[in-house]
Amino acid sequence: MSVKKKKEAEELWKRSYQCAEMQDAVEDFLQLGVQWDSFLEYLDKELHLGDRIFGQEAQVKCLSPDIPLIDAQTGATLTLGKYLGRGEKVLLVLIRQFSCLLCRIHLKDLEAHKIALDACSVQVVVVSFGCREGALHWLAETGCQYDMVLDPHRKVYSTFGLRASLKKVLNFNNMLLYAEYVVANLEFPRGLPSIEDDMFQLGGDFVLDDQGRVLFSHCCDSPIDRPAVEDILNAL
Repeated sequence: MSVKKKKEAEELWKRSYQCAEMQDAVEDFLQLGVQWDSFLEYLDKELHLGDRIFGQEAQVKCLSPDIPLIDAQTGATLTLGKYLGRGEKVLLVLIRQFSCLLCRIHLKDLEAHKIALDACSVQVVVVSFGCREGALHWLAETGCQYDMVLDPHRKVYSTFGLRASLKKVLNFNNMLLYAEYVVANLEFPRGLPSIEDDMFQLGGDFVLDDQGRVLFSHCCDSPIDRPAVEDILNAL
């Protein structure tokens, strides 16, 4: 039926909804989504994923310059203070895993707006909780020009109250979107088989001034929930 996207399917349903068989099929399909999301919610509770990282969402106003980090390129230890006090704003892009296609799409969007970000004196820093081996593979594979730091103990993630969730990552609507990418022959990044990556950790985008004060905050509610670059710039 040449249906490649959920929107196309919904248009087909509307045209044929007077058919009783179509109505039953659509209702069954929608009910499947409800059951799938309920199952994932049950797993989140059983595995305590909602409070694994790390309890109540924090209303953060300022980040400490003493937060320990690791330079992904060199392996050297540093602190968040390396990026503060230089008269620039710092956009921290917290990613959830090295093989996340949607994180890479978001970073490409930021790269496409480099001139506008530079005009606002915004330096982009990518933050991951993964290991250095995975980070080096990611940097080589993506050609990312931004600084990348590692937060292995998820100090920055916990400060912003970013959690892990099966439901928010693998819910029915997200699975349909991933299916659209597969049908469109969009190439998914491949991680290293030797690395176990936490695909259920959620990320976010946060802009700090040069003193570490939070100017913009966006905690991702799912992998597809990233702020538009225009919204970040407007907030600044």
